[in-house]
Amino acid sequence: MGTLAVRQSRIAYRSLSVMRDEGNDLLVLFLTALSLFCHEPNTTFSVVTGLPPGRMHLADEFIRSVRGDHRVVRFRAADAEELLLRVDRVTVVPQPLGTYWSQVLDTRGQLVEQPATAEGRVGIIDIGFRTTDLVTVEGGEYVPEQSRTVPTGLSAAYGAVAAGLLREYGIERENHALDEAIISGEIGVSGRRVDITGLREQAFEQLATKVLVEIRSTWQVADYDALWFTGGGGHALQRYLVPQFPQASLIADPLTANSRGYLAWAHYIYGTGGAPWTERTPVNPQPR
Repeated sequence: MGTLAVRQSRIAYRSLSVMRDEGNDLLVLFLTALSLFCHEPNTTFSVVTGLPPGRMHLADEFIRSVRGDHRVVRFRAADAEELLLRVDRVTVVPQPLGTYWSQVLDTRGQLVEQPATAEGRVGIIDIGFRTTDLVTVEGGEYVPEQSRTVPTGLSAAYGAVAAGLLREYGIERENHALDEAIISGEIGVSGRRVDITGLREQAFEQLATKVLVEIRSTWQVADYDALWFTGGGGHALQRYLVPQFPQASLIADPLTANSRGYLAWAHYIYGTGGAPWTERTPVNPQPR
């Protein structure tokens, strides 16, 4: 459906803004996701989600925009169903904490046997499309002074590939139209398939070098017990980044690690995991 929408849209675009608030894009995406979990016409939700550490000042604005009652129409096959979604409680956290919780909590918010390094100093490098987040967790506590958002991500590599395609083949492609080519390593040129893995790997290597510079400029890496790479960019750049550090690893299923952690934390703080919910909750889970 996404590919069809891009092909048939007269003005296709991919938002690179933090809040995706050009129009009502953010709210539409948010309510669409919630509607998938509605099993009756009226459903109340408690939500955990994230923002980049450097954008946490936008959390209150986000909460105001999504909290409350929303009427939506959900289509399944040809049938329309009107739903009332009530967003009751919303917790916004620095994004990569989701990856941390995905490692120390199970899907119901219960503490699991965790890597010994999780009790030490952990650096989480979350490489997204527009930004890279560097987050420090020490002894289970988020350390904001050692956490930051770097304004670079996979979009920089996409831009480099687009420039290479224009230079070598005279082909112009916007970022949103490059996904398939970058994943497959091929693009159609005059009715034939052309291998662009060289362009892609060169762009990825350049981006990885920039990320390495940011990591080493932000942290004394030798002081960290573990470095966890996560996110779609972490997956794409792992072969350039992970071998650079003896304590580094790629988190399992890095594309969904943050989301899985948000779900686990929601169960933990909203009560299903055994912890009572409060307006201000510490970031580290404790045995109950």
